[in-house]
Amino acid sequence: MTLDINTPKGQKSLQQENNMIKYIEKCWNVKIIETNKKDKAICDGFIIKNNIVVAIFESKCRKLSLNKLKEYGSWLVTYEKIKKCKLLSEYLRIPFIGFLYLLEEGEVMYWQITDDNGNYIFEFENKEMETKKTINGGKIIRENSFLPFSEGKIIKNRKKQMP
Repeated sequence: MTLDINTPKGQKSLQQENNMIKYIEKCWNVKIIETNKKDKAICDGFIIKNNIVVAIFESKCRKLSLNKLKEYGSWLVTYEKIKKCKLLSEYLRIPFIGFLYLLEEGEVMYWQITDDNGNYIFEFENKEMETKKTINGGKIIRENSFLPFSEGKIIKNRKKQMP
């Protein structure tokens, strides 16, 4: 069985995520260390500042515009990912941040989901529903979280410091 990351769509998404990571590093003056993309890790990586791990993160790329996401009202992330990263945030005593690369305009948004004690910073809805299973298609029913658009912020080049 081929991993999704090894398919053409997976490789394209990986390159897009790499571009987003470089942009975040530049804007926030941090170093980002990613977890192995060829395996299922709890988080997508760690944010390092002054040689200290200061946050964990989840990252996604979506073929969306800022206006379309605003229309939807929220960013959909699997609840299992949110729940596990919340626990990791609590154990490591660092925030959990979600990054969303909006490909249509090249904007990068972020949501600080937990504080450095693992407490949720804002309320969000969870709902079981059918969604696309992977980047390569398929369907799956799972519980998803809807992070409110209003809680997200746009990362601007050298204008927004890390929270």
